[in-house]
Amino acid sequence: MKIKKFLIISLILLTNIAFSKTTTNQDSSQKTPILSKPTPYQTKTISKSYDSDQCLYPAYSAPARIDVQAGWNFIVSGSFIYWQPEMVGIDLGYIQSNDLSTQAHSVVNFDSDYYPGFKVLLGTHYDYDNWNINARYTRYHAKEKDKNSKGDIIFHVFSDTVSITPLRSIWNPQIDYFDLEVGRPYYSGKHLVIKPYASVKGGWSKQKFRLNAQVSNENQEANFRTKSWFLGPRGALDINWLLTHDFRIFLNSSISLMYQKFKTQDRFISRFYNPLTFTTKFDVKSIQLTPAIDLNPGLGWSTYFDHNNWHVDLFAAYNFVYFFNQNEFLSVDTRGDFMLHGFELSLKFNF
Repeated sequence: MKIKKFLIISLILLTNIAFSKTTTNQDSSQKTPILSKPTPYQTKTISKSYDSDQCLYPAYSAPARIDVQAGWNFIVSGSFIYWQPEMVGIDLGYIQSNDLSTQAHSVVNFDSDYYPGFKVLLGTHYDYDNWNINARYTRYHAKEKDKNSKGDIIFHVFSDTVSITPLRSIWNPQIDYFDLEVGRPYYSGKHLVIKPYASVKGGWSKQKFRLNAQVSNENQEANFRTKSWFLGPRGALDINWLLTHDFRIFLNSSISLMYQKFKTQDRFISRFYNPLTFTTKFDVKSIQLTPAIDLNPGLGWSTYFDHNNWHVDLFAAYNFVYFFNQNEFLSVDTRGDFMLHGFELSLKFNF
């Protein structure tokens, strides 16, 4: 019996050893060869410029902020503007035709010139998602003078039927406003940088319109004054197409909707030397929602210097500024829009 038990145990052990060897040989013959580990996508060179087609594009819009090495992250800018003001509803009247079959009545327009002004900007960049905050102030004051030199005209302010000779006019538009804006510039392509931003627009304006005339040998004067302040939200979009040698062309645009409050004074004076006689005199207060549009195409050049501690940006643009419903002269209700257009030359530093 002991021999039988010994043989059975030995047989079991030998069977297990043989089976284990067979399995090991089968596994080694079917084992898949080890392949070389693929290079991770992140290990590709990502320090190349976005001008390279082999660069790594991130999953979100890549930031396009000006990243100077000094670390202050301040922006300072100054602009010289040279604008011409225009406003609907301040024409000086019309000249009657003696024969309408051969010549129509002609309107005498108020001729305006270009006047200087300026813009200043202070801003900063934040490391948090590369946000940019700017505060801009714009000041433009002009004084326009015009005199009728085209003959007798009819101006309904003084008379609807009697011709006026001469007629002198002075228009003094003044506007000061600020823009507070928050945005994030980003690449929308290798050569296209876009910056959408939310903003607040506000400011104040003053306008004076004075007319001196002689009607039926009697001196007359009309004085109109408006003062207003305005405040409201503004949305804007800056688009920059990057060219070679650090040049770019751009188109900056914005639209605003502001709450505006007016104070208007109208004065009509007859025989204003002696004695002083008021024929009309009234003061008016009014409010309105005022849309405004800005459109600024231009050309710019920018570069880093001093081991990337500074960045300079020089650009020239042509500005179009449009304020709706600003002419409250001659009427309680608004009658015309206020427009500004002209050149802007700007110098900006990032440090």
